[in-house]
Amino acid sequence: MIRVTGLMTNREVIASHDNAVDNLYDVDRQISSGKQFETPGDAPGRMGESLRINRNLSVTRRIIENAREGANRLKLMESILDQVGTLLIRAKGMAIRMANDTMTSEDRRVGAQEMKRTLEQMVSLANTKAGEQYLFSGTNVTRPPFHFTDPRLNPGSVVYEGNHREETVQQGFSPRQREAGLMPVTEAGDRILGDSASDPFGDKPFPVMRRFLVGLLANNQPEISRSIDELDRAIHFVTERAAVLGTRERAIRTTVNRLEKYTISQKTLKSQNEDVDIPKAVSKLALNQNFLALSTKASRDILRNTQNVLFS
Repeated sequence: MIRVTGLMTNREVIASHDNAVDNLYDVDRQISSGKQFETPGDAPGRMGESLRINRNLSVTRRIIENAREGANRLKLMESILDQVGTLLIRAKGMAIRMANDTMTSEDRRVGAQEMKRTLEQMVSLANTKAGEQYLFSGTNVTRPPFHFTDPRLNPGSVVYEGNHREETVQQGFSPRQREAGLMPVTEAGDRILGDSASDPFGDKPFPVMRRFLVGLLANNQPEISRSIDELDRAIHFVTERAAVLGTRERAIRTTVNRLEKYTISQKTLKSQNEDVDIPKAVSKLALNQNFLALSTKASRDILRNTQNVLFS
């Protein structure tokens, strides 16, 4: 038979009393801070989970910021190419008129002056900046990508001075690019608009516009007539490239929407892991207070009984 002495009972009651005090302190701290833990020692498992979630949120936030910036850039580039397409359509209309047998050399000289202005507008659009960065210069974003060469020696000749490197945004969560997927958000302008200095016989807008302008200045009807089909192909090419940029922009917006939903779910998990359910905590606080009161009374009763035995 195991004999339970008064000393053992007293120790158990004191231990229960101490536990009740600790529990009461923990619940009171949680209610005051609104958090289930403040230091790793309070809840190591929960702290580790919160750190993991915080890392996910930090990575996702950077991806979203870069993706939004890239999407805005692509949208602006698409808009610029739409405007270039409009100018090319105007040039095609001019080519159709100037190819007519009734046009004189003076008519074509006047038409050439109008096409010079149109070409200047195209170069200005191609040198558009988003903030402090040029859009169509590859990654060489601090310098304008296009400028005219000597107008007397090479009228209408436009040279490209950007590079052909790409800037991309991440399309997923993995830090490994192959798994994450990358979307280009920059363009080398000469791959869309051409370079009439280095490729004067190219089929992109700037070389085609230069040949049309030279044909007008020279009153060269066959050259002007050829420009009609060339401008038509250039219009289709620019329209297609604008559509590609629009597709990229929409894909990135979809990624942003998906990542924003993921962020909300991660924040919900973090809240569930860290935040205190106040009604439950208050109920637990009241329970611990009652238990502490009972434990204190029991401790007093044991101490009184012990004193009676010792001093009776």
